[in-house]
Amino acid sequence: MFDRTSIVVAFLLFGSVLLIGCDGKLVSTADEQNVSEVPISTTRVLTHPGAPLTLNDLETVKAYVDEGREPWKSAFGLLAKDGKAQLTYVMGGPFEKVSRSPNENLWPWRNDVVAIWNLARMWYFTQNDDYAIKARDILLAWATTQTEFSGRESMLDLGDYAYMLVGGAEILRGTWSDWTETDTATIKRYFKEVLMPASNPYGEHQFGAANKGALALVSLGLMAIFNDDVEVLDSVVYQTRTLAHIGLRNSNDIGMLGDYLRDQGHAHGQLRALVMLAEALWSQGIDIYADFDNRLLSAGEYFARVNELVSTTALPFGTTDAYYIADNTNRGWRGGGGGNIPLNQIYDAYVLRKGLQAPFIAQRRRWMPVDSTSFMFLKETDSSTATPGPELPIPSTTSITTGFNSIDIGGAVPAGKANYESGLGVWMVEGGGDEIWSTNDSCHFVYKAISGNSAIIAKVESVENTSLSAKAGVMMRTSLEQGAPRAWMAVSNRGQVEQNMPNLAVYGGANYGNKALDIPDFNASYRVKLERMGNIITGYVSPDGTNWAATDVGRIDGPVPDTIYVGLVVSSVANGMLNHSAFSNVQITGGDGAALTVSPAAPAALIASPGDGVVPLRWQSSFGAVSYTVNRATSQGGPYSTIASNIKGSSYTDTSVTNGTTYYYTVTATNSAGTSDRSPEDSATPARQLVNIATGGVANDSANDQSNAGAVFDHNSATEWFYSGVTGWLEYDFGHQEVVKYYSLISASDKVTRDPKDWQLQGSNNGSTWTTLDTQSNQSFTERFEIKTYTIASPAPYQYYRLNISANNGDTDFVGLGEFGLFTEVQQ
Repeated sequence: MFDRTSIVVAFLLFGSVLLIGCDGKLVSTADEQNVSEVPISTTRVLTHPGAPLTLNDLETVKAYVDEGREPWKSAFGLLAKDGKAQLTYVMGGPFEKVSRSPNENLWPWRNDVVAIWNLARMWYFTQNDDYAIKARDILLAWATTQTEFSGRESMLDLGDYAYMLVGGAEILRGTWSDWTETDTATIKRYFKEVLMPASNPYGEHQFGAANKGALALVSLGLMAIFNDDVEVLDSVVYQTRTLAHIGLRNSNDIGMLGDYLRDQGHAHGQLRALVMLAEALWSQGIDIYADFDNRLLSAGEYFARVNELVSTTALPFGTTDAYYIADNTNRGWRGGGGGNIPLNQIYDAYVLRKGLQAPFIAQRRRWMPVDSTSFMFLKETDSSTATPGPELPIPSTTSITTGFNSIDIGGAVPAGKANYESGLGVWMVEGGGDEIWSTNDSCHFVYKAISGNSAIIAKVESVENTSLSAKAGVMMRTSLEQGAPRAWMAVSNRGQVEQNMPNLAVYGGANYGNKALDIPDFNASYRVKLERMGNIITGYVSPDGTNWAATDVGRIDGPVPDTIYVGLVVSSVANGMLNHSAFSNVQITGGDGAALTVSPAAPAALIASPGDGVVPLRWQSSFGAVSYTVNRATSQGGPYSTIASNIKGSSYTDTSVTNGTTYYYTVTATNSAGTSDRSPEDSATPARQLVNIATGGVANDSANDQSNAGAVFDHNSATEWFYSGVTGWLEYDFGHQEVVKYYSLISASDKVTRDPKDWQLQGSNNGSTWTTLDTQSNQSFTERFEIKTYTIASPAPYQYYRLNISANNGDTDFVGLGEFGLFTEVQQ
């Protein structure tokens, strides 16, 4: 028996695991004493299929395929030819044990998961029960055999393959009438007892950095949906929205994710995991796309822009793996179909559903191949809706000028002290101590006792040279006793940020909890931050007070105190000698807000995007700013005119632009003390959106092979016109006259030497008399799936368009081409 909507379950508005009580504290629904404080639950129905594709998604794509619409038809053709989509496919497993790192039976499991996904889709598109039977047989064989998924990196494979494994199971469960409740129960047990523990093998909140943690979350989230496990789903939603080393908060205002400066492959992995999870949650009515000012849109746009090789500012950023101070990545990355799955999902979420623009994603979509999987996530319209989550319990901070207590810990001498110098807005802290690195705990601590969630921020202005290892920073600790569980982030005299979390549970242990991080410019000082949310303490580093990278995360194991001690720490690492260190911009939860206000710094980065009739802008916010002003010029360097002021966030869309004009932008930040200098300048040239009108006509080539010729007019660079010969022509008959203003060629996934080199574009109204519209010579395509677009100088109406290729790039036998596009501008 199949179900298209699941059982009715109790759902506490994304919070059956962790909720915000009336006092701002985290409340567990398992705590019977506090259940009465939790809002009354609402009834929610989990949708099946819906992890990640809904029945409406499937019906839409099937209709496109059945109607012969491109690129869905050609992409389905690729699926139908795949060896793992055949009824003759031979299982690689099952096995009792699968492991990654070390690898054991991993490839048989991977191949069989892909086969489940492919065969389930073949069932849906063809309605041939044999495909469903084979998919179910493979799925149940693994579910009733495998008892272990182990290895240090088990979560990576489970996250990479979750949408295929769960997606295939969801299709069978939600669309095939011979699927039974017993089948559902068997798969639920398999997910719960075998795969979900392996998705997060290190315990509560103990996720690997960036892409690794994001993959764990998408695996847990999709399987929780299949299992109707609301408690786990709520936990995943909460973690995705709050954990700053793996989730949405592992990003900055301009759209950089934690792995974006590691390499573009891992950057893509983190983006894909977060977006796939966001899409599955949307299918369940939960909108995390809206979080943090549409953060996944900015992350997708930044990724697309960088890999379209547009000059793009990079800010220091990172994860618990590493803190990156420069971009040395492989920009221009074209793996993973160019990012065709997450970028298509982002385009759907923001452009189709929310009516926003995604210019760099749109640019990349013009050439990205539509392969045997990505076509499932490609849409033309989407009117579905979802609801954003509740406000998050992220602790706020304000300045502090009084109210700190002081203590010397671990035999630190002489007695330390702290003093706030109001004229400078600086805390001067003196302290002795042997060391606080690793298990050491000898320092002077200036603190407040704070109940519930809390945070502290400080800019370390100077550290006296009492020792190369002398340090000053921020600290949280569960008690004032020496050796208490604690976390600290500090700047050392050797010009590094150091971090330590003794007696806290840290993913990766001491190697992750204790680190020294290089920073770009020690002389400019640096900022450190600690944040406590529930039993999790996160350490951050930042050059400016807004671009915070979470580089350390630890868990307080029970009993978790309601009150912890939060403050500034100094250790001279020369006990018997006081170290004098200076802190500015100190903010803490529950501060007095009485510090001197200073003018904000200029936003560190600005990103301008070339939309159609608009220029979307995003910038890195400035510490202490209350509003921003956008300035624009039509010449590099100005003069600038103000086009918008009193903007409260860090984004703005300029709608007063003319397509084809290049605009130069800067942003300033303002508070009661004054206005900053201008941000770095960025420019954009808005342009009318182009549409490929080569659809519904007849393709042909000089070999009179319409089927082969059709491969370059199917709007899909994943297919290829593979022509025997080194010269020849391609022709398109619209059946009526069309004015083509631009045309494009996309190189095939073939040898570079087979790419066209010399050609003429010609037009005709009778198929025999031709007018040359454009001539190109010595053209080369250095990348596979590279798009080149050409302008027709004198466009005119023609029924036939022909690409007459007179030379390739050196192959002696063949010409290959991925796509031949005929474009005009979208009419507004």
